[in-house]
Amino acid sequence: MKKATLPSTLFSKGPAVLKKFPKLKLMVAGDFVVDEAIYGDTERISREAPVLILRYVKTDILPGGAGNAANNAVDLGAQVYPLGVVGDDTQGHQLLNYFKTKKLDLSGLLTVKNRHTTVKSRIMAGAHHTAKQQVIRIDRYEDKDISRDMENKLIGRITALAPKMDALLISDYGLGALTEAVRRSLLSAFAGKVITVDSRYHLNEYQGVSLITPNVAEAGPAAGVDIQDQESLLRAGQKLQKILQGRVLITRGPQGMALFDKDGSVSHLPVYGLDQPVDPTGAGDTVAITATLALAAGADFILAASLATVAAGIVVTKRGTATTNQEEILKALKSTTR
Repeated sequence: MKKATLPSTLFSKGPAVLKKFPKLKLMVAGDFVVDEAIYGDTERISREAPVLILRYVKTDILPGGAGNAANNAVDLGAQVYPLGVVGDDTQGHQLLNYFKTKKLDLSGLLTVKNRHTTVKSRIMAGAHHTAKQQVIRIDRYEDKDISRDMENKLIGRITALAPKMDALLISDYGLGALTEAVRRSLLSAFAGKVITVDSRYHLNEYQGVSLITPNVAEAGPAAGVDIQDQESLLRAGQKLQKILQGRVLITRGPQGMALFDKDGSVSHLPVYGLDQPVDPTGAGDTVAITATLALAAGADFILAASLATVAAGIVVTKRGTATTNQEEILKALKSTTR
């Protein structure tokens, strides 16, 4: 296989595609999560157990899951409409307040009583004045399906909002917001428009969507293929493409990405920037949202995937759940050797 390269259209047409993002209206539907980073300075080893004692420094709260995808879209300049649920708890209100500061239309992000907002807590430790490293993650989540009443309310918001939208990103973490009825409603309401799916589950149900963006760990089981090498990657991608009758973009971490087209061809894209990322947290969300916006702005699939790999390459140089913006991507395009 020849060496993967970024296409020349990335540099000639990419900037014009990015400039169209602010005109786009995008729905991000899925499971909204709070990403909590708790920072502490290491002081000593505990006498109670062989563990570190940290002196608390601060806590950062950011949107995770579908929330991270929505946050990326906002920072890329798009008009974003979240669709999903949060719990009627402190974390849920923190998430809503965060998005209010960014002036999002939150009519599709509904609060559910007696439901806990999913929280991913990362404990970040290190010596004073040094970069902190994640030492453990604690997940508090609720994955039961939403009620029929809440399901109907979400479907009502889909019906009301979809005609105004240019594209849809489905970000399904299997936490109960995207029930079968909600998924069917989304696919029906957005038929004929750009639909991208970033999902750990139900991949085989998304036939005919514009693009799916699984990572290797998600693509293998969905295709029934144990991806171990280049040959098994090709088999998995081509099988998924045939099942779904749409494009498949498999993200491969330091190995870049592979785009499987409708004609069975595959394009390999290299990782942009560091091959050893500082922090890959949320990079898949960045890939999915950037590709979705690029497609809605008129880019072809290889250009959309190329912009996505550059955006992800920028995000992984930052610690925690991070975003990028047009200015950073344009700067990267200008500085990249073609």
